[in-house]
Amino acid sequence: MATMDGRPTLLFGKFGETELAQLQGAAAEAACDAVHVDTIDEALSWLENNDGQALVCRTDDAEQLVVRARSLSRFSRLPVLAVSETLNDLSFVTAYSWGADDVVSAALVRPLVLRLRALPKQAPPPPQETRGTALVAEADRTRRAAVARILRNAGFAVRFAASAEDTRTFARDPKLTLIVAGTDLVPEIGEFVEQSRSEQGQARVVMCCPPRQMKSQRAQLGSVKGVIITDSFAAPENVLFAANELLPGDRSSGRASPRVAHGTSVAFRGAGRELDEQGFTYNVSESGLYVRTLSAPEDEEAWLELCPPRLDRRVRLVGRVAWRRPFGYNETATVPPGFGVQIIDGAKRDLALWTEGYARLLEAMG
Repeated sequence: MATMDGRPTLLFGKFGETELAQLQGAAAEAACDAVHVDTIDEALSWLENNDGQALVCRTDDAEQLVVRARSLSRFSRLPVLAVSETLNDLSFVTAYSWGADDVVSAALVRPLVLRLRALPKQAPPPPQETRGTALVAEADRTRRAAVARILRNAGFAVRFAASAEDTRTFARDPKLTLIVAGTDLVPEIGEFVEQSRSEQGQARVVMCCPPRQMKSQRAQLGSVKGVIITDSFAAPENVLFAANELLPGDRSSGRASPRVAHGTSVAFRGAGRELDEQGFTYNVSESGLYVRTLSAPEDEEAWLELCPPRLDRRVRLVGRVAWRRPFGYNETATVPPGFGVQIIDGAKRDLALWTEGYARLLEAMG
């Protein structure tokens, strides 16, 4: 096993000479020992033989490597940072879809330095299975691996189904706590839920379907309880949000307005600071939002700029940072790394647009 002074970090992808030098400089500034490879076999070999503490990779090159690595439980907690030429909704959603934890601009050094510094100083311990067993029934291998990783890190033991027949068979196991299934494998939701509980099972069910089908799928449910329909095109972390809404211990009761899973890119900075960081929303309410990032602001207040749900005009808001969750290995965590803010100020027009967008989002959910 290699001996290094800094934290072992793998740079993966076909970077240009200047870009690679910039990434290596950022890693050194963050006290990381960076090794660069550009083939999957080299990358997997390095991961097998080193206690790697971070993987930095191009968004265009990384999916196959990350999916293969995530299929091995020892790498399910390896932090992954994606480097993208552009930062927008598509780049975040694409990177999250195959398992990235955050996305940074290829043109800037500072965001990568901050995120590498924020990572744990030790290699991750194995996840603990404290929340029961989850069945992940997804035909797409990439999504199956990404969802499984999220649930393992949240404390679930995970089983898989990749066909409709296996999904129906495995779902009848009364020991299951949670079932996550795509509608391509489960066309009749109500019948499926009834069959899955025929052996005295009490599993909660998260059904994932394309956005255009969500209303019709909800209509299929009728009075069936313990089921949430979620967007299969959204980041896989939305599955955890839905599971937390279904399972005991959720903290949403008593809120003035419900939290709703919603993802869009957001520029943020500590109030009065000079430079913006880029993150992605995880959930929103009428009075606040949660921002996914490995680099949460340290200030008590933050300035945010983003598009409200269902609107295309950006607004600027001031939020009080209510809490932060750094990247860590905590099976009780209910959200990905980031920070939650309570909206406390903004231009009158911007605040009205935020309220309008949130109301439109609730209406669209039926």
